Amino acid sequence: IAPVQGLVLAGGKSIRMGTDKGKLDFYGKNQRDIALELLEKQNLKTFLSIREDQEINIENKITYKYVGLGPFRAICSAFQENPNTAWLVLATDLPFVNSETVKLLLKHRNPSKAATNIKGKNKQFPEPLITIWEPKSYTLLLNYLAQGYSCPRKVLINSDVEIIEIDDDFIRNINTPEEFKAAHKEIND
Repeated sequence: IAPVQGLVLAGGKSIRMGTDKGKLDFYGKNQRDIALELLEKQNLKTFLSIREDQEINIENKITYKYVGLGPFRAICSAFQENPNTAWLVLATDLPFVNSETVKLLLKHRNPSKAATNIKGKNKQFPEPLITIWEPKSYTLLLNYLAQGYSCPRKVLINSDVEIIEIDDDFIRNINTPEEFKAAHKEIND
């Protein structure tokens, strides 16, 4: 069974938000640091996934090896860095993900599947950015990429994966200034 390492996705351009989503402050510090701490608290060696042009002073970082492709490139870049590791991927725009969510994902990890992922009970599709991607999924990701697909959700939907259902509220992405204001108010009231 492959060891699990953490991968915090912090290299997006945050176009809809208008500012780096990893720097948003929901809990008194930036969300990038919150996400790193969530994974490190589970004793996972954790890496920050960033673009080459980002200047972030952190030792454990993986810069994108692919151009474009959104979060797909981050996952593939991590596997290119270490293909024998299972990667617990967590996006920085998920401020309601907590330690219990991460523990639940690790507890129900199924290394015989391509991935173990979270899905909202009322959502139609799994959330690829709160997922443990097993080493065997790297080949699947590259096969999809070779066919012109760069959507990690599409890979999950069409693969043998372990799905853990949780309340939708824990996996809300915050992508716009309006969503940030509403989430910040909800968290701090």
